[in-house]
Amino acid sequence: MNGVSDVWLKSDTKHWQLELAPALAQRVAAAQAYVERQPEQTWLVYHQQRSSFVIWLLALIAAGRTPLLPGNGRPETLRLAARLADRELVDTAVPTPASATILHAPHVLTGNLDAELVLFTSGSSGVPQAVHKSLRQLFTEVATLETTFGAQLGDCQVVSTITHQHIYGLLFTVLWPLCTGREVAAKRIEYPEQWLAFQRQTQQPYALVSSPAQLERFTQDLDLREFSSKLRAVFSSGGPLHESVPARCVAAAIASPIEVYGSTETGGIAWRQRQHAKQPFRLLPGIKAQADANGQLQLRSPHLGAADIDSDGWYTTADLVHFMAADTFIVEGRADRIIKLAEKRLSLTEVEQFTAQLDWVAQAHCCVMDGDKRVELGLVVQLNELGQRRLAQEGKFALRQVVRQHLNQRFETVVLPRKFRYVTRLPYNEAGKLTQAALQQIFHSDSTAAGSS
Repeated sequence: MNGVSDVWLKSDTKHWQLELAPALAQRVAAAQAYVERQPEQTWLVYHQQRSSFVIWLLALIAAGRTPLLPGNGRPETLRLAARLADRELVDTAVPTPASATILHAPHVLTGNLDAELVLFTSGSSGVPQAVHKSLRQLFTEVATLETTFGAQLGDCQVVSTITHQHIYGLLFTVLWPLCTGREVAAKRIEYPEQWLAFQRQTQQPYALVSSPAQLERFTQDLDLREFSSKLRAVFSSGGPLHESVPARCVAAAIASPIEVYGSTETGGIAWRQRQHAKQPFRLLPGIKAQADANGQLQLRSPHLGAADIDSDGWYTTADLVHFMAADTFIVEGRADRIIKLAEKRLSLTEVEQFTAQLDWVAQAHCCVMDGDKRVELGLVVQLNELGQRRLAQEGKFALRQVVRQHLNQRFETVVLPRKFRYVTRLPYNEAGKLTQAALQQIFHSDSTAAGSS
């Protein structure tokens, strides 16, 4: 395969085509035949195994169906996503190819570039937001990635520590490798010792696709000098990368991680490979950007859909930026209540609303605080009469466990609040506003209205 455009884009620019290895083609054909026998259009797809996920995804888009990808397999996440789906595939086994399928399975898969799939991200309203992406947008981004980083990767293998259910993993561990013929390691790496074992066993160069939190832990726990011979590139996305990670990599004769900046809505925006802490991001090819009057990043990008653009032709993000030059900028924070916690995008409003579903909670409000090593999330819970009785009978630590177990139905454990305060009255100011400063004061005070944990 000589180039990404040769792999997927037909000359009429309306269809994609993807060349598959015979074994994969047979399994996709079997799954596609199953899908085409069903009348449903929108299919929820969640699978822990990347190989099975890839087969179902390709079968659905080749059959003209709409895949809907929840961000994780939590019961509440699946329940909310299922409301938008006609049918569910949750860790569903892939059909075994029949003999006729094996004989007639096409090795080139085709489909419409305007077909869509649906991803999810947090919304400012506190409810997971469905983000529709056309295959044209996704494949265009694949072409952008190959143009920018393809020469550095060459024919290396791809190794992942992240899920394929989000846009970062979908692009970097599914679509980009498929379109360029790069092999992806079968097993996802979750622990430092697994990465070390892979490094010692593999005989070919590889690129690591990871997250900031994992890279911080891995580079701290391992002697990176052992990785310099085979590790061709490291990608990081999903949140800010601690400045110690690039420094450790460079000290071990490993190239600094390639940090890719973007979101589910925007796709990739910019990248950097830090040599110093304040090094700015550089726009990816084909993307134009500016800061509006409020300092928020505005984009014109082929990774966006027409429906995303305002009347002036720009898409305005919630990120605050400072431009160093026409194509380089520094990210200075977010303008809304969506935060990044352990590289997970989290709606504080959603946490509050979900907590308030407990019958002994009157209100709940999040408080973002600087911990010893990273940002921590606190939760101030206003108790109603039932809640006050439960606190008196069960104690603050029991209530803490109840709240965390409740939240764990919807949110991953790594983003759950670590600190709790229980009050009977919230500190609204004279203007009727509840400020972060007032909430933080509750945590800093030794005496609260009801208790702490």
